[in-house]
Amino acid sequence: MSIVATTQQSRFHTETLETFCEDVDLKGLTLTAGDKELLSDTQLRLFSGRHYGLVGANGTGKSTLLRAIGQGLVVGFPRNLHALYVEQLEGTDGAMSVIATVMQADKEVLSWRQKASLLQEAVQTGETEGIVRALKEVKLADLRAEVAEAALTNELRSGERGKTAQNRLLSLEASVAAGEEALHRGASAKEAEAAPGLAQDMLQMLLDNLSNAGADAAEGRARRILLGLGFTPSQMDFPVSRLSGGWRMRAALAQALFTEPDILLLDEPTNHLDLPSILWLQGYLKTLEDRTIVVVSHDRAFLDEVAQEIILLRHNRLAYHTGNYSEYERNAQEKQQHMQRLQDGLNKKKSHMEKSIQEGLSHAKKTGDDKKLQMVASRRKKLDDRMGLERNAKGHRLQINRDLAGYNFTSRQDVEVDTPDLVPPWKLPEPAPLRTRGPLIQMEAVSFAYPDAAKDILRGVTMCIEQGERVGLVGANGQGKSTLVKLMLGELRPKSGTAIQHPQARIGVFAQSNVEDLVQGKGQLTVLKHMKALFPEAKEQDLRGHLGSFGIKGSLATTKMSQLSGGQAVRVGIAAVAYAEPHLLVLDEPTSHLDMKSIECLQTCLQGYSGGLVLVTHDQHFCNCVAEKVYLVEKQSLKFLESGVKDYVRQLKKRKGLGASS
Repeated sequence: MSIVATTQQSRFHTETLETFCEDVDLKGLTLTAGDKELLSDTQLRLFSGRHYGLVGANGTGKSTLLRAIGQGLVVGFPRNLHALYVEQLEGTDGAMSVIATVMQADKEVLSWRQKASLLQEAVQTGETEGIVRALKEVKLADLRAEVAEAALTNELRSGERGKTAQNRLLSLEASVAAGEEALHRGASAKEAEAAPGLAQDMLQMLLDNLSNAGADAAEGRARRILLGLGFTPSQMDFPVSRLSGGWRMRAALAQALFTEPDILLLDEPTNHLDLPSILWLQGYLKTLEDRTIVVVSHDRAFLDEVAQEIILLRHNRLAYHTGNYSEYERNAQEKQQHMQRLQDGLNKKKSHMEKSIQEGLSHAKKTGDDKKLQMVASRRKKLDDRMGLERNAKGHRLQINRDLAGYNFTSRQDVEVDTPDLVPPWKLPEPAPLRTRGPLIQMEAVSFAYPDAAKDILRGVTMCIEQGERVGLVGANGQGKSTLVKLMLGELRPKSGTAIQHPQARIGVFAQSNVEDLVQGKGQLTVLKHMKALFPEAKEQDLRGHLGSFGIKGSLATTKMSQLSGGQAVRVGIAAVAYAEPHLLVLDEPTSHLDMKSIECLQTCLQGYSGGLVLVTHDQHFCNCVAEKVYLVEKQSLKFLESGVKDYVRQLKKRKGLGASS
């Protein structure tokens, strides 16, 4: 899909690289992806060192906007600013180690190091011919980099600016061709005489650049970042090809943090992180006070800690709100209530005036009172022209010449009551009552170890999940949460102890990995055919109605699974699990890929669900709102948290290695 981003005007002149600016303020921004317009004549404003949270419904274009900025597709964007989108860092050499992959992410430092190595080797040999050739290779590398940049500029320019960009590209390409030809010629007497001095000066400049960039300490910094994101020292030396999808994403995030770009663009960075890594990441981002950061995230607690300003993408426009997500939501609600009160007051005033006008008009017709008719006409004019806000946005008395620039139909501003986007509530079918009482899951002194493992992953675990009980499981990845769930479900057998399920209870399991496998493995099936395959006895009308209760309506029900967005695939997965009316729902990271409104829908329907729930999640806010009992899976054991996930967060923040400086 092609992405096109244009602006009508910019505060900055960006034709030359010498133009320096730290802030971004582009007006008239329009963004299209394929045939779909995502942004229309809006403002993109990013202040240096400001940390932003970009929010909006799925499909509105948040990721596309970040990608357009990161790939340099926004015309007028300051060219001296390095904006980095994390997904740009994929496609690295699979045989390279994780630590080497992270260190190579800083392309500028890598280029300096390669040039310095080339010149150093030539200077040490002392051969004039070799020094001349090394200088030519360095110059050629610089020219090729300029060609790549000029080619991108040429793609984005049109008209006279396009001709200028094309001419510059052609000139640079000619210089590259000349440089390649010169590389194969011998050194002239003039080149041979000047080469040693030029090489020494250039080598010294490159070494100074590397020193100023802290290149000697680069590996230590890269290892600290990887450690904070959950990598063990041995994992850092693994080849990238050995990493799973989630760990690859962590490595990509480590690359982004290592390069320290001017503008860091993070798209759902918490999706593949456990809670210790999320807390470390939010602490690390807070230390980047001189970097501009834009984060797309569904994790409210993370946004509340990281964001200083919220950018709302809605109705093809960008709106800016000072404060974190909770402050934005609270302020938006207060503003909506205030505007609604103003509107109600105006409506009441209008109704009173209309009644007065009708009574006056009736009286004037009966009595022939001309003065009464004049009064009625005056009130009608006031009703039509002067009913609206009497104060401007700053609270000052409205002045027509100052506050109503341009042509207006009335002398007052209309009250704009923002109607929130309403998402139809999700509906979980209620399970039929069980004929016999008893816990849904009963575990007594359960221990488990995987084959060839040196020690048990779980030891002496005892827990009981009663009917209708909501249980949350938290803990770092690798501590045994998934193993515990599999023992509950009977997919694994305990080494010792017992794990028993209620004999009549139906258990429904949703896991994020199952949804991803579903989209890849059955991508050609439509949503409806997928549901029909799971429930062959069900009527199509019933399946459509059930999918509709999770927002999968109309043409979405006949869309191929491979064409669904991440959030839509999650909704289909949860709908499939819920259709069987389980007595116990097991949800493993259900909020990944869902937007804020969808998470609220899931949260509300789970709160009203009468069945049992086992929730595995790293989302603090969601866990706090849904789980009644929270257990920590850690160090082979299961520990009940009196204050829920807040206890775990407090413990993590006290532990060494999770501070912002780690």
